[in-house]
Amino acid sequence: MLNKGVIKKIDGNKIIVKLYKDTSCSHCSGCSGDSKYGKDFEFTTDMKANIGDTVTFEISTGKVIKAASIAYVFPAITMIAGYFLGEKLLGLSENQSIIASFLALVVSFIVLYLYDKFIVKKQTNSEIEIISIEKEDTSTILNSCENKNIW
Repeated sequence: MLNKGVIKKIDGNKIIVKLYKDTSCSHCSGCSGDSKYGKDFEFTTDMKANIGDTVTFEISTGKVIKAASIAYVFPAITMIAGYFLGEKLLGLSENQSIIASFLALVVSFIVLYLYDKFIVKKQTNSEIEIISIEKEDTSTILNSCENKNIW
């Protein structure tokens, strides 16, 4: 999966990139509404770069599918398992099993949060391959973004 963005900040070998919205996520309002920019993404590189350069990088499709499966399938499976474990193993009533399923859902969200915070953040750089850093005159884009408070 190819992505592009504009370098917003450089700190040593760490760069922060303001991602361009991909057409596949244009229906989502999770990234600052109607702007053509998405969220910030941070990673390290040894390539020479300047603020305003365009970065093209790739995340393997398998990693994207894995992340989507973990984020969407794991909570559903955990919720279903919570219901059946409550009903079959613990002998809970139907109402209590429903409550157990929602408790399992909450636990799955906590597990996903901890997984993201402590494991995924440390693995991200090894899963991203920078294809190119292109020098472009993006000063007009950067100025318009700063004027509109997009950054």
